[in-house]
Amino acid sequence: VWRGESLRGPLAPGRGDREQQNGRHETSAELHRVDIMDDAVIAKPPLPIDPLLPEVLAALRDSGALVLRAPTGAGKTTRMPPALLDAFEGEVLLLEPRRVAARAAARRMAHEHGSPLGDLFGYHVRFDRKVGLRTRAIAVTPGILLRRLHDDPFLESVSAVVFDEFHERGLDSDLALGMVRLIREVRPELRVVVMSATIDAGPIAAYLGGCPVLTSEGRSFPVEVRYRPRTPIATAIRETLADTPGDLLAFLPGVREIRQTAAEIDGFCRDAGIAVLPLYGDLPPEQQDRALQKLPTRKVVLATNVAETSVTVDGVTAVVDTGLARVQEFDASVGMDRLRLGPISRASADQRAGRAGRTHPGICVRLWDEIGHRARPEQAEPEIRRVDLATAVLHLLAVGESDAERFPWLDPPRPEAVAAARELLDRLGATADGKLTDIGVSLAGLPVHPRLGRLLVEGQLLGVGSRAALAAALLSERDPFDREQFAGPSAPTESDLLDRVEALEEFE
Repeated sequence: VWRGESLRGPLAPGRGDREQQNGRHETSAELHRVDIMDDAVIAKPPLPIDPLLPEVLAALRDSGALVLRAPTGAGKTTRMPPALLDAFEGEVLLLEPRRVAARAAARRMAHEHGSPLGDLFGYHVRFDRKVGLRTRAIAVTPGILLRRLHDDPFLESVSAVVFDEFHERGLDSDLALGMVRLIREVRPELRVVVMSATIDAGPIAAYLGGCPVLTSEGRSFPVEVRYRPRTPIATAIRETLADTPGDLLAFLPGVREIRQTAAEIDGFCRDAGIAVLPLYGDLPPEQQDRALQKLPTRKVVLATNVAETSVTVDGVTAVVDTGLARVQEFDASVGMDRLRLGPISRASADQRAGRAGRTHPGICVRLWDEIGHRARPEQAEPEIRRVDLATAVLHLLAVGESDAERFPWLDPPRPEAVAAARELLDRLGATADGKLTDIGVSLAGLPVHPRLGRLLVEGQLLGVGSRAALAAALLSERDPFDREQFAGPSAPTESDLLDRVEALEEFE
């Protein structure tokens, strides 16, 4: 396959001679091995998913939808979109549950095809976009797709939507899948692929009209699992480094724990010539890239669950897992979702352990006991059962879906949660008699919770838009202040939120 202006474009000047010398094009079965880009030959290692791709494409031509079960290391994330580009006209959207995974997938696909990032392959995530006029495969987060559906409700230029790691079952992912299913009633030529290593394929296949289910082999090495309850994570990291020659990936629940652990192991790792690198969603992209790359020295990557799926941290042969994560859950005391610390599911624990066996036999140290492991839930509860639905209901109203309970959810929400969302939208002035008001239209155009959107709209009307935005950021993001040491501004107010706004203003 000769890569010219695009996958289907003309040959660039000078490439016809090479084609004539070879006497043929590469066949589709050889596509995974070599691409020609200018005079450079870029080798792509064969992956287990490659032999299955012709069957995948045939199934999509026949039914338009597909569920793919593919374990860690199969190559589904980076091989599926290019195959769809070759088979169908139009854009391919790859949905990744996390920003770091979307960026890494786009970068990997561009590298394998000898294409600059942002040319044929790109990404679009919150606060970061690398897309050009010729980009046809775009890795996005579910929230970005929902924003696109707000402006382009039929995805006119899109030929296929791929949902990766769907087992995580975020609310935005469920909402996006339901929207795509509705679009396919009008545009049956729009293909949809749902992929995961641990998903229960039957219900999703039935949801998509009885579509085919295919299973790929994986590529992983054996991982020895050790249970070490009540062992401090810094101790476990030091001991495990002595048992493996490669890099180590440690899973922690949040940024605070990452910083604390980094401080505890810094001296030991510095003396041993080992780099200590954080990896979490809000980290600057260049620092995320450094954590994912193979370095000339050994490294310890301290990560949240962003490294659990869809991301390969090169060189890792050991995992230390705290077994904890922070998940979104509705907090009635503040009327918004908050992060709650809790144990991960068995499926998530298996995903984390698999990170140690991507390239070599590895070790996974779990900081809990084996009996407790069996008591953990098999899968995480879908977000739709535990988070606030106001944002989802508002989005549905904005795209013309007036009845959230009749929307084709994969798992229907609790009726009381839908009723609470409608009541909140009424109180905020976003709806009246079940329809959007002018304020509701404004809130639907803002990528924030409706409560925060109402704060932003009112702040703008009162001429204090920048202060309202600062207050909204303080409410929605991690608190930048040390709660125990926060002294407040020079002239405290009656509001702890306003105190923080004024303290930031004074600091600036």
